[in-house]
Amino acid sequence: MSRGVRDLRDLICVSRLTFNDSDEEGVYSDCDISLNKEISNLSLSDHSYANSPQDDSTLVSVTSPDSGFNTESPGLTHSKSSEACQKDLGFSKQILPSSRDQKNVKSQKKKGKNYLLHFQQVCTIYLSQHLSHQSNLTISNVKNVDRSKSSDSTGQQSIKKNIRSNFDEILTFMDATIVASWLKRSNDAIQELTKYCSSGDNFVYFAQFWLLEFPDAQKKDIFSMEYDILLNEVALAFSVGRESKQVSRRDIIDLLGAVFKEYPMRLIGRHGPYIFLDYLDILTSERQDQYKKLLSDVRCSTSNRQYAQWLLATRCFALVNVWSSVINFYRNLTGHNSKSSKNFDTSLKGTFLQRMTESIQFGFIDVVTYLIESGHIKSTYSDSHGKSLLFTAVMCKQPAIVKYFLSLVNPTLDVNQTAETGNTPLHAAANIGDLQIVELLCRCDRINVNCVNYQCEQATPLHLAVMHGHTEIIECLLKHGADPLFKMGQTTAVQLAKDLGNSQIISLLESKL
Repeated sequence: MSRGVRDLRDLICVSRLTFNDSDEEGVYSDCDISLNKEISNLSLSDHSYANSPQDDSTLVSVTSPDSGFNTESPGLTHSKSSEACQKDLGFSKQILPSSRDQKNVKSQKKKGKNYLLHFQQVCTIYLSQHLSHQSNLTISNVKNVDRSKSSDSTGQQSIKKNIRSNFDEILTFMDATIVASWLKRSNDAIQELTKYCSSGDNFVYFAQFWLLEFPDAQKKDIFSMEYDILLNEVALAFSVGRESKQVSRRDIIDLLGAVFKEYPMRLIGRHGPYIFLDYLDILTSERQDQYKKLLSDVRCSTSNRQYAQWLLATRCFALVNVWSSVINFYRNLTGHNSKSSKNFDTSLKGTFLQRMTESIQFGFIDVVTYLIESGHIKSTYSDSHGKSLLFTAVMCKQPAIVKYFLSLVNPTLDVNQTAETGNTPLHAAANIGDLQIVELLCRCDRINVNCVNYQCEQATPLHLAVMHGHTEIIECLLKHGADPLFKMGQTTAVQLAKDLGNSQIISLLESKL
């Protein structure tokens, strides 16, 4: 999959703002002659607002001290130039706000009201050459959120924490040129990340390392280190503000916490390893909807369109930077790089099936467990040849994974399920001569040791073991109730052994008669 800088630019572009502040809801188009410029300038400035002749009471413009970029208020009033631009880009006049609505907006702005950005639910990204009028960002009148933990078993409540959500005061000092460089670096990093993770078995090998071989304490250390590096990067974008003591370290920590909310609790928590792998998959996949949702999952309040764009860009940089750094650490540590040149199905189902098959083949039980428990693959899945995951594990001679599938209870697997060849997993295990797997299957209380293959004259696993001369497996099957008198066609296992002239097996079978 290939993503260009435009994809990341698109992510931070906002073409419509929806305000919810009363019983009435008004939708306003922000489109003007700057729309195409936003793309070429990484959507970090809105020159038309600064250049349009507007009343000073309507629009306040502040110059970013680091870059000289203009940072304006929302600019929700419309002029003849903006109306003409909307016509040029195919927007209808109906979506322009009425004069009454504009007065409401001005009144709200004069009252100093903030609007909460909840990107996770409603931020959409345009994929065309210019901003689509269907792209939108919802802003509702919600101030800083007070959240408290739920009551514990004793009924006592934790102290409420005031979570900061508005950063307009410090975003005035954000250097837009640095944010632009973040997007370029993020694009380069995600291209390399995608190339590596979509090549051969690289993803499953990293997943096994991450889930089993890399201790939780070291995960915590590497996240802490990457967070500190990220904090310094973000602080650099506020250099002038920090020098003038208008922006504190606490401000930057709060801002980073709002846009990179996964750290620390989610990433170092019990489900942290799974979350990291899920994010890695989304960042390197072709599932655009999940990709957009992940990179736009920010909850902050602002009434400034440009600030919203910068917040999104900061989250994008944070995620890509941390995930890429961890993968690069792994590559440098292990040197693993798949040499496979196979072309795999890149669809959602195809990707996860490939990873499941590889994980079973390599015996990566932790990765198999992750794929099942995360819901990426159903444990009851069967391929086009009727082979279940249990059947595949048997054929790959992976007893630990066979044991895992047999232990699943929600739902329990049909251990006697036949493939299109008519064989069950027990048939397959007897056929390949794997005593350990035969023993595991026979100990399962749901197994039918006398299951028959209707495509092979009702042969039982015992018949197959006799045909191949697997003496130990014959003993195991007999111990668990296999019937030596069951017929394959007209031939019992005893008669088959006599036909093959194996005296040891003949004696073993006759001892059970």
